[in-house]
Amino acid sequence: MSQWHRFAGLVAALTVIAALAGAFAHFWQQRGSALPVYWTVPAFQLIAHDGKPFGSRDLKGKVWVAEFFFASCAGICLDMNRNMARVQKAFADNPDVVLVSITVDPKTDTPEILREYRKNFGAIEGKWVFLTGDKKAIYRLARHGFKVAAAEVKPQEEGGATDFIHSDRFVLVDRQGRIRGYYNGTDKQQVQKLIADIHQLLRE
Repeated sequence: MSQWHRFAGLVAALTVIAALAGAFAHFWQQRGSALPVYWTVPAFQLIAHDGKPFGSRDLKGKVWVAEFFFASCAGICLDMNRNMARVQKAFADNPDVVLVSITVDPKTDTPEILREYRKNFGAIEGKWVFLTGDKKAIYRLARHGFKVAAAEVKPQEEGGATDFIHSDRFVLVDRQGRIRGYYNGTDKQQVQKLIADIHQLLRE
């Protein structure tokens, strides 16, 4: 089996997991219940755009939203981060809400690159953090911690560009580090639902 087919299978499986989680969340919402509780994000520590270590300890007691992206992505990453900026605007004055963007191309996306990239979206210091670090640790966190896709696809031809596969999901995490919802980060209606669900978590 080729590398591409293995990655495609991985992406398909993780997409199904995220879709089922989203459907389950919608079912609970229709019942007027609290948001569902999925699984706990494992402890992690990466490197923030300011060059300092940042991880799960820094997010303890916070309601936070995670995404996976890469800075040279000219496709869905732009839409995702424009929508993440909408979430930031909704909670700009609330220190209990933090946004976390994790690159799947850490070799290229150094802290210096991320510092420049975040300016494109008006990221507020202390509110929206961009993370890089060890590639294996990041991919393990994405696949096994958040249950979303992350993969590097080597060029099939010599001299071709490396591409990256990543999920389009925003992942909502509560104050206890538990995943409470998945949302399509390119869909404005889904992002509006995310904002509403953050408000709900803040009241828990």
